[in-house]
Amino acid sequence: MDVQGIGGFSAANYLTDSNASVNAARSRSEMSKFEDLLKAMTGKDKEAGTNVPSVSSSQINRNHRLTGDYTQGFAGTYTAEKDKAAKPQGFASGAKTSKGKTPVIDKTSELYEQSMELENYMVKMMLSSARKTVMKSSLSGDGNSYARDMYEDMLYDNYAEALTKDAGFGLADQIYIELSGQK
Repeated sequence: MDVQGIGGFSAANYLTDSNASVNAARSRSEMSKFEDLLKAMTGKDKEAGTNVPSVSSSQINRNHRLTGDYTQGFAGTYTAEKDKAAKPQGFASGAKTSKGKTPVIDKTSELYEQSMELENYMVKMMLSSARKTVMKSSLSGDGNSYARDMYEDMLYDNYAEALTKDAGFGLADQIYIELSGQK
């Protein structure tokens, strides 16, 4: 009798293959944590039959994130007086309004912070695609290390944030111009 387990492995495979056992235990643990997180976020506990929201409005920051969430974000990146009337750069440097004038960007505004978040997401996607083309060396040890993969994810997130802040792509500027109605 062959009983299917997690990932298509049979119960017999779990007894003979230690990697399959470890991966199955890790998967069950992650699933349990995820279900607990969903219960906490929605306030729904199927066993108890409750439906009480567990997040109050005082726990939500002005940037639409829960207090205590690990995020670096772009709030407070630009605070100088000259940043309230900046000129577009990079991709948006040639942008003109319908009247032929150069648009003005308020880099201290929340709209610009959100525009930078969107640019950051696009840069992360670009770096993620580029990262897949990098071949792994056998010298780096185990080819499937969960800790190394997590570290690399955080490293590439920081690369994306640094590129968004410093490279001057101008995507955030163009997004800001479009959303602020200056076009």
